[in-house]
Amino acid sequence: MNKISLALTALVAGLVVASPASAQSFAPSWAGASIGSTDYGTGLKVYLGGKVTPIFGWEGQVVSHGSEDFAPGRKHSAVSLGGSAVARFPLNSQFTAFGKAGLHYLRVKRSGPGVSSDSDLELGLGAGMLFNITHTTALRLEYENIGGGDGDFFSIGLQFSF
Repeated sequence: MNKISLALTALVAGLVVASPASAQSFAPSWAGASIGSTDYGTGLKVYLGGKVTPIFGWEGQVVSHGSEDFAPGRKHSAVSLGGSAVARFPLNSQFTAFGKAGLHYLRVKRSGPGVSSDSDLELGLGAGMLFNITHTTALRLEYENIGGGDGDFFSIGLQFSF
């Protein structure tokens, strides 16, 4: 639990230092949901983000990485909660590329004989593309990895700007 408290404190301190000019710059400006393929099956993600500058911003997310049967009577599943710094690069009026890096609390649960669960703070890295359908709605394609080897998540979703 100390790792989580330390990471959250560092994240908040970093956000405060990054933009001392105005608390309004941290106001959410987009939200969305995605579905995709993970190492555990079908994953679902909801997220909320905002701009700090025209290029840089933040994003928080909750992800269900799905569950997978890997032997008779045994399965594993994973969920994560995290925050990332985001850089957005408009390519033209319809396409925007983005990259992100952050920290995520990842919990993996194994059920069956010898039930166990692991949780830890993990690095998350991702990149994707937005295709603007309207001024406030975009199709979002993304690849993200949370925690290394078993953390791949390829997804498609809708993002709404406000």
